[in-house]
Amino acid sequence: MKITKKFFKLNFPKIKKDSYKNINGKILIIAGSKTMQGAAVLNVLGAYFSGAGMVALASIPEVIKANVCTVPQALVLPLEKNQIVEIKKYIKTFKPDILLIGSGLAEMAKHTLEILDFAKLPAVIDASSLTFLASKNAKLPKAGGPYILTPHIGEMKKLLKQKDLNIKNAAKELAQKTGAICLLKGPVTYISNGVKTYESRVGNCGLAKAGSGDVLGGIISALYARMLNTHDLEKAAFTAAALGCYLHGFSADLAAEEIGKISLLATDVVHKIPSALKKLLK
Repeated sequence: MKITKKFFKLNFPKIKKDSYKNINGKILIIAGSKTMQGAAVLNVLGAYFSGAGMVALASIPEVIKANVCTVPQALVLPLEKNQIVEIKKYIKTFKPDILLIGSGLAEMAKHTLEILDFAKLPAVIDASSLTFLASKNAKLPKAGGPYILTPHIGEMKKLLKQKDLNIKNAAKELAQKTGAICLLKGPVTYISNGVKTYESRVGNCGLAKAGSGDVLGGIISALYARMLNTHDLEKAAFTAAALGCYLHGFSADLAAEEIGKISLLATDVVHKIPSALKKLLK
């Protein structure tokens, strides 16, 4: 099924006039490392621009500093000596609705399963965390809602242990294998729950750059968190992944109209989200 503007407008979660930050989605992002500090910043920007009520970032001090300078709205948890202990404490005190884990996480991705198992929360899993899961051939722990996996083609090959992918069926196959909602990023993006598959055909080749997936992770996390209390959990995850992918691609197309595809950066895409939402929801 192809995602359309009509589908987007019909399913996008509206913000009520009497809403407040605590009911518009609380997200804990675990991301970033010394060499990939911007990944976490792009996560946070994507989430806030997509309507999240509260976003907290748990990361090393260098990443926290970069984030505070760019997105001062975010809550922060600087991770120092006892990183996993600190994350677990913060999950208890902040009480997020969902997690976003893996973007630029590097070495700390080895703790992905431990964090997911402790939190028992819905989560969007990306990048370094997907690579770790593929290396361990690990089974995802049970959670309070479906996981959303967002691999690109290289990560999908590792997750499915296949050198040659059937691109159209790979997301469905991984969803059946893991029980998660799976989104395979590419020129056409496929989103599957293991039975039904959506196709997003917006976006352009300018997205084939570092940082694009980090913005997407933030967008999907915000939509998922906002839909948890109004939808069946599986429907919330599946719809959030589909809507998030479409919003991301549509924002990229708007940005490319102004600056072209060659010069397109993830920061250009994230700053086009407000304009994209205006056009899609009018």
